[in-house]
Amino acid sequence: MPVTPNEFRSGMRGLAASVNVITTAVEGERGGLTATAVMSLTVEPPQLGITVNKANGSIKLIERAEIFAVNVLAHDQLDIGHMFAGAIGARGEARFKVGTWTTMVTGAPVLEQARVNFDCRVIARFELSTHILFVGMIEAVHVNSMADPLLYFDGCYGEFARHQHREFEMHRHALRVQELSSVAFSDGPW
Repeated sequence: MPVTPNEFRSGMRGLAASVNVITTAVEGERGGLTATAVMSLTVEPPQLGITVNKANGSIKLIERAEIFAVNVLAHDQLDIGHMFAGAIGARGEARFKVGTWTTMVTGAPVLEQARVNFDCRVIARFELSTHILFVGMIEAVHVNSMADPLLYFDGCYGEFARHQHREFEMHRHALRVQELSSVAFSDGPW
């Protein structure tokens, strides 16, 4: 018997992922959504996949435009992620009031200062129950190597700490001290 939807969601909360804003445009109309369901598919040719819930308002725009951009958010762009997730109530063009937007090859909106921008043309579409998987041929890529990504894990947003960085070592040290403190107190009289 397959797992329940709650079991599936619980398991997926343990999968850390980058926070992405998927954008598209056609005939002067722009739209977008926040998503973590972005995956690398092939290197040669360069392709990636995105899955979008059929209930999302931007799906029809992606289908009409046959283009999309994946904007991997930088750690300081949570406000943009919230805007495109609908948390602020903005829809359509109103979502583009935060951030600075431009285009690359396809005409899909790309976010300046994002960690990475993938500019894609839709080459295939697959219906998957409640979602549609769009396969995109990557037409252009821009990488901002100075920015770290915004991550989503277990219902929370966070930043990436590089293992070799001093901050990571300080964090590991603090966790060790906390663990030692809890062990020392666990044998106490209380």
